[in-house]
Amino acid sequence: MANGNKVAIITGGGSGLGQSTAFRLAEEKVNIVVVDISEEGGKETVEMVKKLGVEAIFIKADVSKQEDVKNMSIKR
Repeated sequence: MANGNKVAIITGGGSGLGQSTAFRLAEEKVNIVVVDISEEGGKETVEMVKKLGVEAIFIKADVSKQEDVKNMSIKR
């Protein structure tokens, strides 16, 4: 992610407070990693924050499951 030195990993970024946080940080030119169990919501957030000029990716994961969290770092 090359737009800046800052990257935020936002769990639950596919909707609600997580999505709002993604937008707010993107406005500050922070690159975003959206983690959510909802692929549809997560990808929607990624597409919307990219329009704000930052890089963003989506990782489908349930952070209440240890195995999903372990796999987050290798799914990039």
